[in-house]
Amino acid sequence: MHRARRSFGWLLPAAIWFSVCPCGALGGERGASFTLALESIRCEQLKGHVDYLADDALEGREPGSAGGREAGQYLAEKLEEIGLRGAGVDGGFLQPFEPDYRNVLGLLRGSDPELAQQYVVVGAHYDHLGYGTNRNSRGQVGQIHNGADDNASGTSALLEVAEAFTLLPEAPKRSILFVLWDAEEKGMLGSKHWIGHPTLSLEQVDVLVNVDMVGRLRNDRLMLYGSRSGYGWRRLASHGNEEAGLELEFPWDLKGNGDHWPFFDEGIPVLMLHTGLHDDYHCPTDDAHLINVEGMGRVTRLLFAIAYDLANCDAVPEFRRAARQEVTYPRRPQPEESPQTPARLGVEWQEERPSDDGVRLTRVAAGSPAEQAGLQPGDRIVEFAGRMIQTSDDLSWAVASGENPVRIKVRRNGRDQPLELTGRLEGRPLPLGILWRVEEAEPGALVVAHVVRGSPAAQAGLKPGDYIYQIAGRDFADEAQFIELVKTLPAPVTLLVERDGRLRTVEVPVDPQSQKRAA
Repeated sequence: MHRARRSFGWLLPAAIWFSVCPCGALGGERGASFTLALESIRCEQLKGHVDYLADDALEGREPGSAGGREAGQYLAEKLEEIGLRGAGVDGGFLQPFEPDYRNVLGLLRGSDPELAQQYVVVGAHYDHLGYGTNRNSRGQVGQIHNGADDNASGTSALLEVAEAFTLLPEAPKRSILFVLWDAEEKGMLGSKHWIGHPTLSLEQVDVLVNVDMVGRLRNDRLMLYGSRSGYGWRRLASHGNEEAGLELEFPWDLKGNGDHWPFFDEGIPVLMLHTGLHDDYHCPTDDAHLINVEGMGRVTRLLFAIAYDLANCDAVPEFRRAARQEVTYPRRPQPEESPQTPARLGVEWQEERPSDDGVRLTRVAAGSPAEQAGLQPGDRIVEFAGRMIQTSDDLSWAVASGENPVRIKVRRNGRDQPLELTGRLEGRPLPLGILWRVEEAEPGALVVAHVVRGSPAAQAGLKPGDYIYQIAGRDFADEAQFIELVKTLPAPVTLLVERDGRLRTVEVPVDPQSQKRAA
């Protein structure tokens, strides 16, 4: 199994280097035209498309059936109506393939003379199961399977996003190919056919964003599959999520069960939006009235923001070859795999209520810095490295941030006056009270692996698993540069942090003297 290269925040290998996030649009102003286009995405229009596509009259949109062909014609007319160019056979909107199936393709030409030759592909399959068979239905065979969520929802989202792009006063820099795949339910036949018979050179395809089953948003939770197929996908998606405010999950696994797979197999970065399976999946009960229309609207706005950034940024995510190995045996690092605070002192202590009598040691490791300094079990540490110690958190942070040599004041049984000792701690002080790991799939980011109790980071609410993307509004190339910025920037330290796809600014309340020591 491939494991991402990992480095932790008390070690600084000089060879480790990142490029900053490749997308120049991140953190920048998108402008009023973006906002107006985003606001054009309306729930009632999404609902109208779903109601039409999932109506009994289309009999479940089975590929090659009368209902499937009517659905394809409806979509082609909509793409033409909003002003896209045909991108199928002979300049039309259709790409027929055997035996009687049809992809539907529309093109928005980019505005930049050079970048317009590169393409962002946004796709969704529009077919479903018809009346179902014993092989594909999880419900009653012989009844109409309308597929409102699978995938009238994704199809409708694509239509709304395409229309929003046409409302911009100027097209984005890159070209966008909108594709509605046929025969996905028969084994991704539409996307496989296009990869085998592309209507433009595959060398010009930068990325694919696929949208499949986005009509059942629950608990604000959206899954983004394929985020490890390209460098920087997670940060780009989180930036796009600022308006939608969804809770994003980034699974490591990526299966060959959707139209993203033929692209991934070709070495093209992919991202698939999905709100999750449910009891009506592949059943006759997957009907339009069960769609969470408001939730689908939020997902659609996120889809627009992601596509907009991809089409306008300086460089899109590049394919990660390591993702090929990860998807075969995915294993996502868990916070508990991360190291605990380095044993700089070599002691254990008793958890007690805050006390002016300090914190009582229960164990002193043999040969440790604590033993060498003269500390003993039963000692109560009341001052450490210039900090008053009243709680366990006080001691945790004092040990983690202390700089050598450290002065320790203890109360010891049998002595009337505090005893002053001097010692030396192992390792180096921790910046802000965090350990981190390097995430190879997200250049220019650090992932919090451990937060020292009582530290400024803990006070600011940082948690293991948080991604740090900026410090004081600045990108950083690597962890050495991050450390340098912590050391030189004025306090308090401001971090751009992402948790579950939601960005927020965190102010870490560290005093300047401690900041210099910790850095």
